[in-house]
Amino acid sequence: MPLIQGSLFDIYRKVPKDLTQPTYTGAIISVCCCLFILFLFLSELTGFIATEIVNELYVDDPDKDSGGKIEVNLNISLPNLHCELVGLDIQDEMGRHEVGHIDNSMKIPLNNGDGCRFEGHFSINKVSTQPGVKGCKATVR
Repeated sequence: MPLIQGSLFDIYRKVPKDLTQPTYTGAIISVCCCLFILFLFLSELTGFIATEIVNELYVDDPDKDSGGKIEVNLNISLPNLHCELVGLDIQDEMGRHEVGHIDNSMKIPLNNGDGCRFEGHFSINKVSTQPGVKGCKATVR
């Protein structure tokens, strides 16, 4: 019994030239498939390259004895933002809204005054709260 040849397992066998015939329908389908493959490739590539910035903060219930408050400590370095443009806003669903919060906060210049490190300490209510460091001049009223 002769050995089985590897070419018997060839799934992609070549069709002889005399049995193939190019058609316009085949050309249209081929071009449409190539365009569709290019579209899928480019859409996946842009989805891979795109950067998504998500601004969310989730806080667990750490302690029942804190009276409904959570202590927050911030230490943020902003290397390309001047200190005079940095401020802190605090807002929650219980009606608290502080613009330009300056209590227990400190601005430290970085990079010869071209940047800023903002350090702050404050308490927030244990409800949905949106603390935000903003990049504009804060004025205290």
